[in-house]
Amino acid sequence: MNINCLMRATIVVWCAALAGHICGASVTPPYSEAFATEEFVDTYTILDENHDGTRWSPYLGSAQISYNTELAMDDWLITPPLSLEGGKVYSFSIEVLTGNAATEETFEVMYGAAPAPEALATAIVPRTQAAHAEYRAYTGTLAPAESGIYYVGIHGCSAPDTYSISVKNLEIGAATGSTAPAAPTALAVVTRTNGELKADISLAAPTRDLAGNPLAALQEVRLLRDGVAIHTFEAPAPGEALRHVDEVPECSRYTYAAIAVNEGGESPAAEVKAFVGVLEPADPAGITLTETGTPGEVTLAWEPVTADIRGNALDAAYVTYRIYGGEGQATLLYDGLTETSKTFQAVEDATVQAFVQYCVVAETRGGISGFAYSPMLAVGPAYPAPFAESFAGGAASTLIGTCPEDLATWKTFTTEESGIEAQDGDGGFIGSEASYLDDYGTFLTGKIDLAGLESPVLSFYVYHIPESEGEANTNELEVGVACGGETAVACTVRSAELPAGEGWKEVAVPLDGWKGRVVQLAFTSRHALLPYIFVDNLRVADAGGSGILAAAAEEVLRTEYYSVSGLRLAAPQPGMAIVRTVYKDGRVETAKVFVR
Repeated sequence: MNINCLMRATIVVWCAALAGHICGASVTPPYSEAFATEEFVDTYTILDENHDGTRWSPYLGSAQISYNTELAMDDWLITPPLSLEGGKVYSFSIEVLTGNAATEETFEVMYGAAPAPEALATAIVPRTQAAHAEYRAYTGTLAPAESGIYYVGIHGCSAPDTYSISVKNLEIGAATGSTAPAAPTALAVVTRTNGELKADISLAAPTRDLAGNPLAALQEVRLLRDGVAIHTFEAPAPGEALRHVDEVPECSRYTYAAIAVNEGGESPAAEVKAFVGVLEPADPAGITLTETGTPGEVTLAWEPVTADIRGNALDAAYVTYRIYGGEGQATLLYDGLTETSKTFQAVEDATVQAFVQYCVVAETRGGISGFAYSPMLAVGPAYPAPFAESFAGGAASTLIGTCPEDLATWKTFTTEESGIEAQDGDGGFIGSEASYLDDYGTFLTGKIDLAGLESPVLSFYVYHIPESEGEANTNELEVGVACGGETAVACTVRSAELPAGEGWKEVAVPLDGWKGRVVQLAFTSRHALLPYIFVDNLRVADAGGSGILAAAAEEVLRTEYYSVSGLRLAAPQPGMAIVRTVYKDGRVETAKVFVR
């Protein structure tokens, strides 16, 4: 046998074998491939046309092609052979996801009579640019003129240096006649954000058949949710705008489909995925906490929540509330509340004072809001004046509250641990500890009843830490008075303005504006330079003269005031640093003080 005869015989045998393989392996639609496992690589043709070594490959339940920094994508994922009937129409759908919502990827879906780029010449999904980090369905049709074997190719053709394209759930429907309707259009699903588990669905009935000819009539248009029929529009007019409200069982993501039907058969499905349900509500605001006339009882109130976490309007009728309290506000006290206030017993022992604080949480069927804190409130009988707290031994003998969300922490110190002698020698005081510049923190006293004081004055001592290496100590201590739901600043102690020298410096603050009322004192530290601010020997009592707190009246013979340069003063003025000399029975006490 000569070489030409041998070649012809080999070609005939090869062609016959190939034809047998194609016919034996061909698939008649309906056909689907989820790409959920790696098995598709055994039946699909995968072409790396830009020869960069990057190919379509399995990735997390999908088929994916990735970018090249220098070359445009030119990669094909081609189906097994499909046996299609000439003159028939086949619906096509595939779900696509891009690697970044802000970077456009480019792809197209083509079909033809061979698994080669030059043969895949008829568009199912024309060349499309897309950028979405969630899967979206892209649809089209195959309408071969002649019966035979065909292939569908997904062509990744993005520009260089993009991200990736992932595909899953490829579906090719069964053959239909060309007189069957085209798919419905403008399918949209809009969830209601007001609290109802409902979706407003809109679409338009098709106006043409699969061959592109105008439709005379339709038998029906069916709506499906996750493959289950939920509504049928009977005999809609071609092009008619259709509406339906779907009530879903729970907040979830659903796949909606619409199929038109006439005497020629069913249309391809129009599909859209949508989340239906309610989002989490916004955080409650306007929280107030007040003590009622009943000992130990409080009323917690807040504004109704009327928006979700994205600012969508939310019907307050669909919102309920929870209240948390206890240690760290971690104990659920009440839930399922429909009103925006709750009165309850906060302290069982109404004979003692205690701080209480609560969190309010809003809830919808979509989830819960963040925790919104109430103010901290002292509940119970007020301390009578005169009032004293010296933090003896590093412990408070009266009610002291701190704000956990502050950046600096108020806590008690002992002389032993701090190396600083307490102002009154009792071994303890309170202080604010910061970690960074501009940290701040607040401690609150319990309620103090000023009734009975003719000229109420707050006095306390601040430990002056002088300038270091020529830099002045610019820390500040703000003293506020809370009364009747309002807080006013009574004074601001600036370390740089305290009398010179390290040690305890007395500060006196008149409280005449709150005479006869019940108050709380708030000490707020502001750390501009040093990490510590110390306070000791806090007292509220009647004043002696010029706003300076006197010792017990029966012990004092006379009190004299001098400027720091030694000048005798008849009446010291607020803002002055002075020397106070108190003459008592058998002894004399002299101290530098700061008049407020």
